[in-house]
Amino acid sequence: MKSKYTFNNFTLGLILGILAPIVTMLIVYFSRFTQYVFTELIDYLIDTQIFTKIVSLCVIPNLILFFVFIWLNYLYSARGVLMATIIFAIFVFVTKFAL
Repeated sequence: MKSKYTFNNFTLGLILGILAPIVTMLIVYFSRFTQYVFTELIDYLIDTQIFTKIVSLCVIPNLILFFVFIWLNYLYSARGVLMATIIFAIFVFVTKFAL
């Protein structure tokens, strides 16, 4: 039987916090933008100045992950998700003013 400490670690939270927005972006791509090649989609989103908005919205699943980890009392995993969210926020901030 697995211990609760197996799922309560910073690395797991960080990995899930990075993968959740990427998977969300892929879901958005396959549901709305299949007429574009993925690199063309990124160029289109940058040209229309909505790239940072889409990336910001793709981080919403991290909110769900964070609260699930808090509810299960996996505080280290919640810290990892929070760190991934901060990394995405820095990415959005930098790309917003660099592009």
